[in-house]
Amino acid sequence: MIRMPCQIVVLCICSQGAVLAADAPSPVPASQPASAPAASNELTVALLDFSANAPGAADLGSQIGEVLTATLSSEPGFKLVDRATLARTLQEHELNLSGIVETDKAVQVGKLVGARILVTGKAFTMGKKLFITAKLIGTETSLVEGVIAKGDTNADVGDLLMSLSTQIGDRLRAVGPRLVARDDGVDPVPALKKGLADRRRPRVAVVVTEEHMAHRAAPPPVDPAVETEIKKVLRECGFEVIDVDQNALADWARLMNKNDVNNWPKNLQNADVVITGEAFSEFAARIGNLVSCLARAEVNVIGRKDGKILVADRQTTRAVDLAENIAGKKALEKAGRLVAVRVLEHFAKTLPPQEAGQ
Repeated sequence: MIRMPCQIVVLCICSQGAVLAADAPSPVPASQPASAPAASNELTVALLDFSANAPGAADLGSQIGEVLTATLSSEPGFKLVDRATLARTLQEHELNLSGIVETDKAVQVGKLVGARILVTGKAFTMGKKLFITAKLIGTETSLVEGVIAKGDTNADVGDLLMSLSTQIGDRLRAVGPRLVARDDGVDPVPALKKGLADRRRPRVAVVVTEEHMAHRAAPPPVDPAVETEIKKVLRECGFEVIDVDQNALADWARLMNKNDVNNWPKNLQNADVVITGEAFSEFAARIGNLVSCLARAEVNVIGRKDGKILVADRQTTRAVDLAENIAGKKALEKAGRLVAVRVLEHFAKTLPPQEAGQ
């Protein structure tokens, strides 16, 4: 059977919300390897001041942070951000992201001086016992792990802190990778671009509408992140991205029966494949000045002639930023890219080779 070249329209409906949510970890594209180099797996951890209400120990919270920094600094498997400069660095980081401070080199610190995990906690008395609790918070995922050390109120606090330090170090090595978003540093697009170089790449139209449902009324976004990312990935791999009437196709995607090919808009009459779907982002958690957002995109790859679904896929992602809208945009961008990569993988397996002279 001879495969004919196809034209593709990519159409997603995206909304960016602001409600509390949680979701399962993002699926990992099949093209990604099972493991990454050891250097990329090293976790960067920031130790914040602990709060303390122990009688007669007003400085206990900051002292806990200092002791934990000293004891954990030599532990293998992770590196610590200098606590003495953490507050100042956070301030500079916030100004840089807001565009107030200009620097020769952007501060690429993972939205918290490079820290993918925050460690904070509390010291308090209950009856005749002193409790010191610590929370390990993933800044990209909002996942939390906890440890606790306890002893008598007249016990040696140093011994409690050494016990807590050991628990924190062991827990960071055991569950730290689960607290952070997967990022093995391998970009599958170059390999896909090479694999598609001799294929008949179709013309592609991308339409993604986004709606922002925030706590307060806000204007709709003018730069849909999923649409932009899908266009970018397709263009990187040599696809011709064509313009279409966004409003007409958006209404069709929301309201029309996609299985009834006779009612498809005229904009799609020359397309052989249509990629249609929905995406949304929403607030997940606030950690200090940082906001974590979740995003989810779901797409169907549909045959234009018969309306049959060729591929069904979905992606859940997370992102962190100082501004909720930007965090949502970044999460949508990640979702759009991962979905686009898997669509490219489908094309790489199914598109016919170019004929001589094309």
